[in-house]
Amino acid sequence: MHHSICALYDTTTTGPLAQEENVKYTILEKVVQEFSRFVMIVMGDINDHAGTFGEKVNENGCNLIDFCEGNEFENLKVTIGNDVHTLESKEWKAAIDYVLVNHEVRQHVREMYVDESEFDIETDHRMLVLGYK
Repeated sequence: MHHSICALYDTTTTGPLAQEENVKYTILEKVVQEFSRFVMIVMGDINDHAGTFGEKVNENGCNLIDFCEGNEFENLKVTIGNDVHTLESKEWKAAIDYVLVNHEVRQHVREMYVDESEFDIETDHRMLVLGYK
């Protein structure tokens, strides 16, 4: 079985950078098409607000939802992830880190959760954990 894992970090996209948001999904579309027969996991700090905790879905979040629906990916943070924010700052909490999987992976997923442990590292994000067999 061949695996394709995409680790993704995307900056926040406001102002002039907002136009570049679609570039991320254009690149992901090409990767998905190239490796469609592979087990595929896309995960990381995607910086999109997709309404996971009832927050307003922004344009980037709409792009994430459209990408998942158009490529038959499941957003595990939405479907099986524990009810924990992935980002917590002094001002707000949100879910902007995600694990997206295609059907080939989903059938092997045992769990996906946000680790609430406190690590001694300089970040306001929490670690995502994916367990599969």
